[in-house]
Amino acid sequence: MEEQNSSDLLNEVQKEMYVDPVPRGVRFVNYVVDQVVMGAIINAGTYAFKYVVTSRGENYKNYVIFQETMSGLMAQFALSLVVIFFYYLIFEAVTKGRTFGKILTGTIAITQDGSPFTFKHALMRTLCRLIPFEAFSAFGYLPWHDSLSKTAVVRKTW
Repeated sequence: MEEQNSSDLLNEVQKEMYVDPVPRGVRFVNYVVDQVVMGAIINAGTYAFKYVVTSRGENYKNYVIFQETMSGLMAQFALSLVVIFFYYLIFEAVTKGRTFGKILTGTIAITQDGSPFTFKHALMRTLCRLIPFEAFSAFGYLPWHDSLSKTAVVRKTW
């Protein structure tokens, strides 16, 4: 009987899967790639809007986002926040924890408890990214968008 309990315990331990979060360098590459993609999205959208406005014969400088004032700067900042929010939310929700940066580096965001990655996890990670100075939390073991949402970024091996 004792022998059977030992083997059952050994089987349970072998079934458990533990994965380490990826190193900070990989996370940094993910961040840089995602920033470049978001910058491209913002620039493409801005130039498309400018093209549509000028093709209608209007002066694009009449729109606050193109003005070199504090209001224009605030509008550009708001646009950046909107793009960041929807970029991370859409990509992580649709691809179950991946962005362009994670696809490029072969990584994926997973839940810490092993449950499936859901829209709720993507939303929580995205909202946490909007916390001021959240990017500096990456110098610790887990960035806030991982620790608060109970997720981790690991190598994708499946």
